[in-house]
Amino acid sequence: MFGSWFDHVKGWLNAKDQEHIFYVAYEELIQDLKGSVSRIGQFLGKSLSPEVIEKIAENCLFKNMKQNKMSNYSLVPEEFMDQKKSEFLRKGVVGDWKNLFTEAQTERFDAVYKDKMKDVKFKFAWD
Repeated sequence: MFGSWFDHVKGWLNAKDQEHIFYVAYEELIQDLKGSVSRIGQFLGKSLSPEVIEKIAENCLFKNMKQNKMSNYSLVPEEFMDQKKSEFLRKGVVGDWKNLFTEAQTERFDAVYKDKMKDVKFKFAWD
């Protein structure tokens, strides 16, 4: 059902010349949610008022999305996503995965990431 994160990301990065695609990272949303909403609106050719940007940003706050059944995946059947094992929306903290890895796991992840992404020129928010 699910594939490689690396293949997924590279596939979308390679589509940039073929499609009208806007890239935004979770880290960017956390850093500047309203600015990101504004940039998404511009990308879509929409001029958003400050009030609309505020309303969108409010609905996109992690704490609000975590409570929203349309974004927290709580309506997905348990056979596809067992929320008792792990909620789809955990903490909303950038980089929290590092708290779950041992030093050896982090080193392994870094090595795999470096190998799999060596040909990617895109500058990620976390690089």
